[in-house]
Amino acid sequence: MMKFKSLNIRKLAAVAAVSGTLFFGGNAVVNAAPMDNGIWAFREAYTAQAPSTRVFNQYMTMVTPNFHMDIDSKAQVLASGQMRMSGDFNLTYTNLKKNYSTNSTIPFYIEQIDNQMTLYVQRRGKWSKMILPGLPTGIALMWKSNNPVVANSVMSAVKAVEILKDTPDMRIMNVTLDGAKVADLMEKDSESSFEGLSGDDLAYQKEIFSRWLAAFRKGDVTFSWTVNKPSWTTATATFDLTSIMRAYARYTLDESAAGRVILTEEERDLLDAVGYYSELKSYTTTINPKDDTTITVPDVSNAKENENALNDVFYEMTTAVQR
Repeated sequence: MMKFKSLNIRKLAAVAAVSGTLFFGGNAVVNAAPMDNGIWAFREAYTAQAPSTRVFNQYMTMVTPNFHMDIDSKAQVLASGQMRMSGDFNLTYTNLKKNYSTNSTIPFYIEQIDNQMTLYVQRRGKWSKMILPGLPTGIALMWKSNNPVVANSVMSAVKAVEILKDTPDMRIMNVTLDGAKVADLMEKDSESSFEGLSGDDLAYQKEIFSRWLAAFRKGDVTFSWTVNKPSWTTATATFDLTSIMRAYARYTLDESAAGRVILTEEERDLLDAVGYYSELKSYTTTINPKDDTTITVPDVSNAKENENALNDVFYEMTTAVQR
């Protein structure tokens, strides 16, 4: 029986953080196919982006009745496809029964090179690193690929596009992706990210990944996208990941009810709140090259690998006050 690891904060945080890298890839040739005006407009904007180094602000927030997580970060995607991101995880837990709240701020740094994504977190003045196979890597590789096969697969997942505004300067679209097709793409694109794992760690990461895939297959993914047309670059992007987060939490609760996952009372209360009352949204804004585009890259040269570096965060927050 698997012990649940605090909502798997590292995977949740990384998923939310890298979701904003969606539109920072290179161009690719997409096969022509019959499509309505909205999907044609999305295809034109998606394929027109030229490989270049871009910097953007990424903000994400998850709210439930008893848990609040904000991610405030700045990220850079290089023309080569390499990505790096630094910022803070800000967590607040409220015990509604005992009427107290606790807060935690965790500096982080994410780096992706090829098919390997690494998360660095600072706890008690020391940096630890964790490899992130599966979903975070799958998202980033899928959306930043120059591979025409991948690009065509992405287009196949576009279910509907509503054009809200289209002028010579900008195009604003609401986009709906087929969650099942997105899950299939991520499952395929993330396969190589598991190559360095074996034994229990491989089994655990595959189990977590399977829950996320099941959550994506429950429904659609929606977002709004504003494109700067003269440069064909992203101006802003807003993702609503609420349905995915709720489905993941409910799936884990079902696993617990079936006896496959062990949950504490606090974890069960949190998952219940996430599964039925949470909201999870991500906001991305491109930084003008004329403004400050500096990415704070911490010195993580001495960071030791510790896959459990975040496992005690939720426990500490829920036991900080004994009443």
